[in-house]
Formats: sequence, structure tokens, C-alpha cells
Amino acid sequence: MLALAVHSGCHTVPVQVSPQAPELRFGGRVDRGDAQGARLAWGGTSLTVRFTGTSLGLRLLDLPKVEERAPNRFRFSVDGAPFRDLYVGEGRMLYRVVEGLPEGEHVLRLEKETESSVGETQFLGLELDPGAQLLPAPPAPTRRIEFIGDSGLTGFGIEGKNEQCSFNVETQRSSLTWPALTARALGAEATIIAFSGKGVAVNHANDPSPPLPQLYERPLPYREDSRWNFNSWVPDAVVIQLGANDFWKEHPGEERFRNAYRALVDGIRGHYPNAHIVCLLGSGISDSYPKDLNARSNARVLISGVVESLRQSGDSRVHFAEVPPKLEDEGFGCVWHPSRKTHQRTAEQMTPLLHGLLGWR
Repeated sequence: MLALAVHSGCHTVPVQVSPQAPELRFGGRVDRGDAQGARLAWGGTSLTVRFTGTSLGLRLLDLPKVEERAPNRFRFSVDGAPFRDLYVGEGRMLYRVVEGLPEGEHVLRLEKETESSVGETQFLGLELDPGAQLLPAPPAPTRRIEFIGDSGLTGFGIEGKNEQCSFNVETQRSSLTWPALTARALGAEATIIAFSGKGVAVNHANDPSPPLPQLYERPLPYREDSRWNFNSWVPDAVVIQLGANDFWKEHPGEERFRNAYRALVDGIRGHYPNAHIVCLLGSGISDSYPKDLNARSNARVLISGVVESLRQSGDSRVHFAEVPPKLEDEGFGCVWHPSRKTHQRTAEQMTPLLHGLLGWR
């Protein structure tokens, strides 16, 4: 146990919990290689804590951002109460997220709502009541699903009023995306590897930074030396929703796109030999935009062709699926991104599909 009360004369001071305490449970692609504390970058990464006492404080550090936008946004809940938002400011700070709890055991759940481009947040430990204890966190679900994608999976603009708003942390919420909704409906733990603007081979607006497949290997996507241990968390299924940014303005080239997509799937299969891999044509790509490009039809041919080639080679656990494009009566999130209704509708379609593939009861 790394949480210890310190006595000084007749006074008892708060319990300081090490960021390396083994009782803590992190979820998602979290980097735990820094002795100072775990670093959370990807949206949907989480921390679960079980403790005694009447209050809890989080020590957090919002690390310098590559793109200066706003503080990272988290949400937290204690003992299953409604979630509340937490914005992480600059510098090392103690956030007293809950006070006045009844005596006894409690569980805190903390989840990152904003994506990697907003920045990393480092967890520096906990502060508990004098005499309180850190207890082993509840076990994680045994069912596991990994989701890979672009802004359609980050919750970009999901809480925006309409398509006219631009990116901001007030309208981005990972917990409302269809991967999060689907995982909860299936009783599964989700890891979401999604970054706005990224493609398989070509990023939006021909952004020269690495496309998503290069970032897929990293728990901290902006750090080239960051590497994930794929043996530490093995999913039952992996769902890929990429391609919209490759067709942002023009056709990326059949061979270029096909080779990049095939390499991504091959890499995933190398990491997870037994996982089901679903190659999804998502709601964010359509034939109506860009004009005359027929992006959805072209992407369908290329992605389904990769899947068919793999199945003919003997991989029966790779699948092609698609959900309808965004519907006008569902409304739009910021910058024409999928609305909350579109995410809900997609989750309602993907939940039974994954349920059937995995045979979960």
C-alpha cells in the first residue's frame, strides 16, 4: 500500500497517494513510463479509484500543448452520481473534486473528454482525508473493444448547436461518441485511438504531419519515441473508421490508399492475432461532398476490397461494415460533424453487429 497517513505530534495530515500506487486503475492508452505520474492524451482515457474517507483531491498537471486551444476537459463521478466536468488549468494543481461524502468506501471515475490535440494531462497523485485508505479499484470489464478513427470518433463538435461553430473543448465530448455508447451497451471496456483530421494515407487539407497509422503505435501521439505495449491490453474486437479525410478534396489514389489501409490492418492483426477486425465505412463520408468525387462509393470499393482480399487469404475474422451517412434531420455538430443523434443512431447499429460477431451473452 502506497497511501500512508503521516502523523506530526497530535496532528494528522492528509494522506498523500503516490501516482504509482498499484491500487489505481487506468483505462485506455495511458503512458505510465514517467515516474512522476501517468500521462493521459487520447480522448476516453480514464482513472478509477476506490478509497475511504469523506473527500478526495486530484493532483494534475496540464502539459504544454502543441496547439494552444484551451484546458483539457475531463468528467468525473463518485459512487455512480451524475458526471460533472473538470477543466485542468496550467501548472501543478490540487483539484478537490469531492467533499462531504459519508464515511465508508467510495469509487471515483475520471474520464478525459478532449482529444490529443488539446494536450496531455499528467496525474501526480491523490490527497485523501487523514487516516483514509486507498483500496484496490474495482476490476475492469473483461470484454474489450478498440476503436480507431478520426474526428468522427473524437466527439468533435458533438455538443455544438449547428454546423456553424468551430472546434472548441466546450463542444467536444468523448463520452457521447458512438464508440463510448456502444461499449457501455455491451458492458465492454473501450480504448479509443482517434485524432481529428487524420487519414489513412492523407490527412485533411494535406496536413504533412503523420497520418493515423503512425500515431496508432503511441500512447502519447505527439511524441515520436512513445511506444505502446500491445501485450498489456488485448481487445476482443478492433473497429476502424477512417477514410473521410483521405477524400477531403480529391481522390488519394487507389494504390496509395489501398496499401496504407492494408498495412494498418496487417499491423493490427500482428498485434492481435485472434481479434475480430471491423473495417467500417462511417457516417462522416458521403457521395455529395466533395462535389463529383463520389467519396463514399470510392472508399467503399477500396475498403471492402482490402477486406475481401484478406478473407480470401484465410483471415475469417476481418469484416467490412457500413452505417448510413449523416442525415439532415439528425442535425449536425460543429463544422458539419456528426451530431449527438447521429452518434446515437450509429451506436444502435453497431451494438448488435458487434454483439453478433463476438457472441457475447
